[in-house]
Amino acid sequence: MKKVLFFILGWPLLCFGQWTENFDSGSALPSGWAIINNGGVNSWEVGGSLNPQSGSNSVTIASETAAHNDYLITKAIPVQSGVSDKISFYVVSMVEFVPDNYEVLLSTTNQTAGAFTVVLQPSQQANDSWVKKTFNLSSYVGQTVYIAIHAVGANQGQLAVDTFAVNSATLSTSETSGVNKESVISPNPFSEALHISNSTHVKSVSVSDVSGRLVKNIDSPSSMLHLGDLKQGLYFVTMNMKDGSKQMIKAIKK
Repeated sequence: MKKVLFFILGWPLLCFGQWTENFDSGSALPSGWAIINNGGVNSWEVGGSLNPQSGSNSVTIASETAAHNDYLITKAIPVQSGVSDKISFYVVSMVEFVPDNYEVLLSTTNQTAGAFTVVLQPSQQANDSWVKKTFNLSSYVGQTVYIAIHAVGANQGQLAVDTFAVNSATLSTSETSGVNKESVISPNPFSEALHISNSTHVKSVSVSDVSGRLVKNIDSPSSMLHLGDLKQGLYFVTMNMKDGSKQMIKAIKK
């Protein structure tokens, strides 16, 4: 009887933590999701597609001469170990030979543009056929996170995403993991120094300004990065991991 009761009580929790969204319920953005249009006139839109990954709808953004700076943001994801510690979605550039650029960002606080300081995937071009992207969120167990697909660039084609799924972090070898032995940098913003958790996994750290210029490179870093000599502003802190992966975080020097 106790086992049956546990199953009945536990089952809704699992269902609540896991979800799939393919945008087929209509043209309105699903509840809890958000769009930020910081670029030109065009923005993310839910609607019919000639080539959806599943169902009849996807979310697309059309190109224009003005540069994109547009966020498609998921609803809140309470990350639970073995339940909701992985997110996947499909992405495509709808116009062949005119690839679209996008990046994948994470926020641990809210859905404002400035909150997306964790870079799960730096800017890259989308393929002209649907590709599944998968990101492991297990480093955020116990936290509530939001994921943003950030469209960037101008004079490109049409970017589309579809079939988001949040479930258990069991990655196949063909899937792309966004986090591997993740080291978290804090505080952000910072004044004098940044602290790296799990610094033993980090081989080196490079710091670049917004123009892409390398301003500091640190080999075999300790858990504390002393960056008091940097000017105020936004920097990209890239951690080169010992397993060959990279993690990049946007950090603000006060």
